[in-house]
Amino acid sequence: MIDSRFFTNAGPFTLGDLADRLKGTLADKATRDFSVTDLAMLDEAQGTEIAMFADRRYRASFENTKAGVVVTGLDLVKTRSDSVPHLIGVAMPRQAFAEIAWLFYPKTEEALGLSDERGAARIGDGCRIADTARIGKGAVVSAGTTVGANAVIGRGVVIGDDCTIGPNTTISHAILGSRVHIYSGAIVGAQGFGFVPGARGLRRVPQLGRVLIGNDVEFGANSTIDRGALGDTTIGDGTVIDNLIQIGHNCRIGRSVVLCGQSGIAGSVTIEDGAIIGGAARIADHVTIGAGAKLAGGSGVTRDIAPGETVAGYPAIPVRNWHRQAIGLDRMFSHPKKTG
Repeated sequence: MIDSRFFTNAGPFTLGDLADRLKGTLADKATRDFSVTDLAMLDEAQGTEIAMFADRRYRASFENTKAGVVVTGLDLVKTRSDSVPHLIGVAMPRQAFAEIAWLFYPKTEEALGLSDERGAARIGDGCRIADTARIGKGAVVSAGTTVGANAVIGRGVVIGDDCTIGPNTTISHAILGSRVHIYSGAIVGAQGFGFVPGARGLRRVPQLGRVLIGNDVEFGANSTIDRGALGDTTIGDGTVIDNLIQIGHNCRIGRSVVLCGQSGIAGSVTIEDGAIIGGAARIADHVTIGAGAKLAGGSGVTRDIAPGETVAGYPAIPVRNWHRQAIGLDRMFSHPKKTG
């Protein structure tokens, strides 16, 4: 469900109206006056919501979705799942779903600290807030929290007890637990990197999710975490995040994870409890890092990593294999074989 504290829904729209706007194809027995109230992910959508199926990796979610409508490719309209009441078939599902998102949510507000964004906020007992900090309408800053100079806290943001929000930070579309410490220059809840090609060039996909941060999390200076496109980006209890780290939209990071400096985490990555990500490691999108796994510094991960596995190199391989390769290359170039 898209959080109304951060986004204003312009719906509902009828199935027929949506199909006509998209120049899409409906099944012969489709109910054109069916009311569509919102959009959601396949595995979270409910009976009056619309979702998208455009990636075979999510076939199981498509087969089990509770969505009332699914936007998908033209070839699937005639062979639809019995669990989905209505399908809209289009040539380019991702582009079509982006247009639907803009239709339901024509305006997405960012936290800019402007005067018209400020308003009634709930400030708990014992808070210390710098004179130059900006707090948006409906935000909650709970007891004992400190907010530094020039920090910007957006509309509807919730910050738990005894947190530290460092100078020059920006927080939007986010809910923070207690004892969360965010250091100078960090950005939480920015728009994710989502674009689709269109007739006039690249078209931004609205980012309609949140960032959910658990308790006892540390978030380093000048690090960034993008809010979800649909659904949320989540950080579990006790996780520590170093400086200069990028976390993409819809990532799910578990409890007590260690992320070392300059790591880059692409969108929709899952990092399970207790994993350690070495400095300057890079993780490709939609990859899962298993519980307790370890990535050596500078690793480049393009596949799922099993729980407890330790990997190194690019592309990342089991660390013992990487050591053997490094030794072999050193011998090859340090002591080349003589010919002739």
